Amino acid sequence: MKLYHIKIACFKIDEMREFYLDELKLKLIFSDSNSFTCQAGRTKITFVKSEDKTFYHLCLRTDGNYFTTIFNILNEQNRLLSNENEEISMFWKGKQCYFYDPDGNILEILERNVPVENEWYDICEIGIPSENVESLKKDFSFLNTEYNNENDSFSFFGDQEGVFVLVKQGRNWYPTERAATIHPITLYVSGEEAKTYLHPSLPYTIHVKKEWSPELPAVQFWVARPTDKLEEIIEFYEKGIGLKKVGGFSHNGYDGVMFGLPGKDYHLEFTHSFEGSPCPAPTKDNLLVFYIPDITVRNNIVKRLNNMGYSETESENPYWETSGVTIEDPDGFRIVLMSTVGI
Repeated sequence: MKLYHIKIACFKIDEMREFYLDELKLKLIFSDSNSFTCQAGRTKITFVKSEDKTFYHLCLRTDGNYFTTIFNILNEQNRLLSNENEEISMFWKGKQCYFYDPDGNILEILERNVPVENEWYDICEIGIPSENVESLKKDFSFLNTEYNNENDSFSFFGDQEGVFVLVKQGRNWYPTERAATIHPITLYVSGEEAKTYLHPSLPYTIHVKKEWSPELPAVQFWVARPTDKLEEIIEFYEKGIGLKKVGGFSHNGYDGVMFGLPGKDYHLEFTHSFEGSPCPAPTKDNLLVFYIPDITVRNNIVKRLNNMGYSETESENPYWETSGVTIEDPDGFRIVLMSTVGI
């Protein structure tokens, strides 16, 4: 279960933004007065400003060299937490350490054999407290887990790609005496079937995205088309055709609307006339957009295309530059490979 995107509440938003960018060296994706989003390897994390103090547990993975780099930064700032043996550098299948961020969240770093060097690989676990761990495991049964530990106060749920750490509310987070408390969490994760789950009594929302295949683990696809008659287009497709509007936007000098296509069968067809055709690309805003949340895989696809002779090009619409890579196909038509979960 890959953790694509995590959204949690944040009390000291300015201090948190500075900490995650300057000390943990995460890449800033978006920021305004009420929230900010960072990239931790293949996982995005969004902090949303809250008037209430919150408390979470997160764990990040990286390689040995980057572990040492971040460990030294945190040690210089006296942020590292010690265990019962007064150790700040610990070992469990590799080096590990714990620390507080400015909001008081307990964070953990694991050194692992991951396919990156000197950068973050992902956020591999998040703590999810509840009054009843066994009941929460049943609630999450739409997801697969390889862990069968039976414990009424603590349980891993997930696999080697990523886990939920299910804990009983009030249980202390190691290596501290801080008790787990319940606060809003929104998660975008991988799974066998696409699904959105809202817990009936706890502030937890889980969006499950199904990857297409190992070769192309996209989780969403849309075709983007420019128009100078947006209002007429909306009326035609919404009222005339009967498509459902699933989103809209106004930013970076563009207005837009998105319509959903019902069902599972999405079809992209290429045709070739026996008599030939110049097949000119219409505009730089005619796009095929693939959403591939795992940025490591997305970057591998980009590298593969680069090796075939297709390089990145600047997007006409600056929106696609934030988390996307734009490449022209042999006809000059453009595709965008986005490292997000989509809408």
